Amino acid sequence: MSRKKAKSSIAGYVILIIFSILLLVYLGISVYFMSHFLFNVYVNDISAYKMTAKEIETEVTSGLRKYTLTIQGRGDITEVISADDINLSLRMDGQFDRALKEQNPLLWPAYLFNETHLTTDNIVVYSKETVEKKIDELQFFAAENIIEPTDAYVSEESGEDGFYIIPENYGQSPIREIVIDKICSAIDVLEPGVTLDDECYNAPQIFSDNAELTALCNNLNTYCKASITYEFGADTVVVDGTKIKEWCNINGTEVSLDEAKVKEFVNSIARQYDTFGKTRTIISHSGEQVTVEGGDYGWWMDRTTETSELIAAIKNGDKGTRTPVYFGTAAAYGEQDYGNSYVEIDLTAQHLWVYKDGQVVEESDFVSGCVNKQRITPRGTYGITYKERDATLVGENYSSPVKYWMPFNGNVGMHDASWRSQFGGYDYILNGSHGCINLPTEKAEKIFEIVEKGEAVLVYGGITSPVPVVEREVVDPATGEVKIVKKPVINGKVPGESEEAAAQQNTTEQSTTEQAPAEGTSEATSPATEQTPAEGQAAPEGQTATEGQTTTEAQPATENQATPEASANTEGEAASGEGEAAPAE
Repeated sequence: MSRKKAKSSIAGYVILIIFSILLLVYLGISVYFMSHFLFNVYVNDISAYKMTAKEIETEVTSGLRKYTLTIQGRGDITEVISADDINLSLRMDGQFDRALKEQNPLLWPAYLFNETHLTTDNIVVYSKETVEKKIDELQFFAAENIIEPTDAYVSEESGEDGFYIIPENYGQSPIREIVIDKICSAIDVLEPGVTLDDECYNAPQIFSDNAELTALCNNLNTYCKASITYEFGADTVVVDGTKIKEWCNINGTEVSLDEAKVKEFVNSIARQYDTFGKTRTIISHSGEQVTVEGGDYGWWMDRTTETSELIAAIKNGDKGTRTPVYFGTAAAYGEQDYGNSYVEIDLTAQHLWVYKDGQVVEESDFVSGCVNKQRITPRGTYGITYKERDATLVGENYSSPVKYWMPFNGNVGMHDASWRSQFGGYDYILNGSHGCINLPTEKAEKIFEIVEKGEAVLVYGGITSPVPVVEREVVDPATGEVKIVKKPVINGKVPGESEEAAAQQNTTEQSTTEQAPAEGTSEATSPATEQTPAEGQAAPEGQTATEGQTTTEAQPATENQATPEASANTEGEAASGEGEAAPAE
């Protein structure tokens, strides 16, 4: 028994000793952690295990010198502020000692299994003025990097489907006070980085989903979806949403089309591109510049109808090319609106040229309107109204059939004149037509086949005022009969006569005044025949007319009326012209 008791007593001592040792160790560890931070303890996110308050203070102080704050903002701008930039320091105030006391060293085994985070307040010290100065130097506030925010708005120019809303732009215009607070808050707790979020920037006030903005855009597109192109030769005029918006009255979100502005637009393009009745400068057959004034040829826009149709096209949202409504058209746009196929009529030369694709393909002498009876052919640029075969030209006191009728100015036109035997020269002054261009039949036929309806006829030159007339004796070489013919005096001269011949003729006329006619002469002599001289020449003296012909013509008709002239002569009429009216043109 005593031996068993002895063994039990020994075991008890051993256990007590072990327990005492363990207790001493446990208490020793507890005592140790009274001045050191426990397992898994973090002070301001710095591992403080086995560190004293002084050591963690040193650690924090050492780390503070390496501290940097990375700042990220809009525009991919990144800036860094270091502790040295702002003279960052620590304010101790026993904060780490107080943090150490916050842990329970007697419960140190519990710290083995859980993390403990201790935080000290206001441990950093810096001058706010220094921080603000540094912040002002950051690239976020550089002038070249500041982009002011813009509100959403309706596009200035229209797109394919009209106007659209341009979304708001947040820009990158930082708000200084908020940025300073954001950065200082990060420095206060030694954050490694901070992002300047939306609250740090100025924001737009109107966004793309704004109801009023949407209403305005939709109302604009009531008219502005149209895209209409006018083509004037090489020039184009586009009427798209951008242009149409200029014609709209906008009151808040309400939009209306100002039709008066559309009318003014049509008037403006008509003023720019209409050529009706304008003066034209052409290069004549001889290569000289010739001015052709007046006429009714050219582009002539029907402004009223075009305005109405354009308004309808706008409201309908039409897209594509549009041809204006015209009263009259021309062959081309531009200075040479008459194109390369036209008729050039030189009244001075009494000759015309027919051009096709820029080349002369036919030409002819002609007889134009009688100058001394004030039936001159109207000058200007005209278009061939139509072509007609076997027409009957009717005047006040005549009716004359022609084979080829090509009017270009009301009832004035080109046609064959089978009753005439000669064309060209100066015959038109005394023996001209009622205004039409009389052509040889074979030439009229060829011209009729070449020209087309609408092609231009350019008429220029010629004598426009009556000229003095003199009488000349002409001997018929076949019969020896002396006849009296009338000749025009142009610029003091009789065409085809030399000064000596004219003087001699005047002397003869004076000596025979009031004397009876000599044997073999006839008082009832007739004037010159229609056998007119070639272009620019007078008929040779002594050339007799066909027996019995007269130059008596039918009276002119009303202005611009078709006036085929009486050019054939009545047999047996006297030189005085008192016979019957000849047949019409």
